[in-house]
Amino acid sequence: MVHEDYKEMIPARALSALDAAEERALNEHLDNCAECRKELEDWQATAAALAVVPDPVEPSPEVRERILNEVRKDLSADVIPFRSTPRNVWTSFGSLGAIAAVVLFAALIVGLIVLWRQNRAAQANIATLSDQLENTRRDLQRSNEFVQLVTRPGAQVHELIGTENAAGANAKLAYDKTGNALLIAHGLPSVPKGKEYQLWFIVSGERPIPGKTFAPDNTGSATLKDSVPEKAVNGIPTFAITLEPLGGVQSPTGPMY
Repeated sequence: MVHEDYKEMIPARALSALDAAEERALNEHLDNCAECRKELEDWQATAAALAVVPDPVEPSPEVRERILNEVRKDLSADVIPFRSTPRNVWTSFGSLGAIAAVVLFAALIVGLIVLWRQNRAAQANIATLSDQLENTRRDLQRSNEFVQLVTRPGAQVHELIGTENAAGANAKLAYDKTGNALLIAHGLPSVPKGKEYQLWFIVSGERPIPGKTFAPDNTGSATLKDSVPEKAVNGIPTFAITLEPLGGVQSPTGPMY
């Protein structure tokens, strides 16, 4: 978040309306921002002033009726019994006006908090839509590259099926006669920290030849561009994917996916 985002959170903090995550984030910012600390102090002083004024809630019918009766007396009577001086009607209206001002001010603060939360929710929705749009754009690019590769003369396509370690996963590997290859995988489990998937080229009678490493995105999809070794292009190859240490290895050590 930027500085202005934290400033928008300050009124809500003064009214204890932030959730735990938001409050932690704002506290970290306040440790390094004197301007926001000063603004928070101002808002907290305002909130404290609100706490000592009459509770700005809807009065009960009995209280409302008593207030109106007092106002009617001021408007209709020239002399009020048991008082040495006549009551100033504007005093009553002034008290009601002060309460109304407090109610209005509190409503404005609540409105600001609601608008701020709505703005945060809208930003989150925009971010989600942007991610979905980026995923769609990436999928379309993968598909176009795959089609261009498989339509070249002598191109081949192999399908890889998930093992028990990745039930439901699948991948397609296309390559042309020069060895240019493109792997598109779906449904792969997320990789643990310090691990990556690695592609292998296997030719009968030969040791597995290591390919490049990759990690899937948060949907389990991945794209990998690699080069198929010449002996695999000219032979009858098998392809496999294993889970290996970050950066890959020269011989398979992890489980096959």
